[in-house]
Amino acid sequence: MKNGLPLVLGIILMILISALSLFRMQSRTLNIWVDSGVNFDLVFAGTYLLWLVFEFFVSKKELDQGKQTRDFGTCELYASAQALTILSALWFKSRWPLPGMIHLLGGLVFCSGVIFRLWAIKTLGRYYSHIVREVKAHIIIDSGPYGFIRHPAYAGMILANAGVLIFFFNPQAAFFFFLILIPAILLRILVEEKTLVTINGYKEYAGYKKRLIPFVW
Repeated sequence: MKNGLPLVLGIILMILISALSLFRMQSRTLNIWVDSGVNFDLVFAGTYLLWLVFEFFVSKKELDQGKQTRDFGTCELYASAQALTILSALWFKSRWPLPGMIHLLGGLVFCSGVIFRLWAIKTLGRYYSHIVREVKAHIIIDSGPYGFIRHPAYAGMILANAGVLIFFFNPQAAFFFFLILIPAILLRILVEEKTLVTINGYKEYAGYKKRLIPFVW
């Protein structure tokens, strides 16, 4: 069950996003997209769901492989924080009263984060996992986004959810993003690195590449 946790949490999140999206479509509250011909709230939610579908298949592959995990509870915390961020963004009323460039910015930030994360997953290949695990004959990957930072998949996750916050902005989503999701990701990185330092060459790689922000941390 532990290895399948990301899979289960992903399914639950997809169901909840779908339900909230239908609620928004049927809601009698002000629809700021009424004059645009397209409800971009729903387009955004649909794009988010497509991203989750891809992550679902990554989790399914991990379940089939049956790898051991060393998450120490960070998987649950991280996944719950991500879910709370997007669900609160969909549930609570946005502070943006009208369509504007802020929505375009949010969409671009979100897509940039997802693309960067998927690039990292693709680059890492069989070594990538939603769970903290050991892989036999693990080698250090320092190409692609790993040539810039050590944890580009997490950086992409932060960027994607920053896009969610910008697009749907409300105080509740901001609370979950800044005070739960980001701390959960930072904690998970520290836990993950306890396993990574056992890989030959990781300490040297860590010596010249920052974790999330080049030249900073």
